[in-house]
Amino acid sequence: MSINYNPHNNSHFWLLRDYFPAVVNVLNDLYTYFDNIIDHHDVYKVETIGDAYMVVSGLPIRNGDDHAKEIARMSLAVVRGMRQYNSPHVPQQQLKVRIGLHSGPCVAGVVGLKMPRFCLFGDTVNTASRMESHGSPLKIHVSSSTKALLDTFRTFRCELRGDIHMKGKGLVRTFWLLGEDQ
Repeated sequence: MSINYNPHNNSHFWLLRDYFPAVVNVLNDLYTYFDNIIDHHDVYKVETIGDAYMVVSGLPIRNGDDHAKEIARMSLAVVRGMRQYNSPHVPQQQLKVRIGLHSGPCVAGVVGLKMPRFCLFGDTVNTASRMESHGSPLKIHVSSSTKALLDTFRTFRCELRGDIHMKGKGLVRTFWLLGEDQ
């Protein structure tokens, strides 16, 4: 299972805090845009919380070893699209996302009775979130486990970012996902 953790890194949300309808409109545009992208990949949107968007591949339906490939392709499509995307609500601002990818086991299940939700739990989720928070705008930050899976396809290009200190893990070797050769 591979997780894409994708909050938006946009200071203009804070600039618009006095005009919340614009923030809602921007988020609605972005989520609609992202939803259209994920429709073309074997991924599942787990949740959106505020400006954070979490997507998984390999759950709730397993897809063998393709989860890293699917989440990587979807992430590359998001970054490509965001480089060209202009919101009519903030036309002078380029919207930026940071994406963190990590692959590993997790616990998943439906939680709640009134508003049941499919939720993910475990270190893999936390690591994907930390990959995002240590990332850079319009880049895809990839863990060693995800890179190892992507290497098996021999089409993805990654660049060593180096070792970063990650809370609860110490020094962790990470990479940037640059693209895919066809």
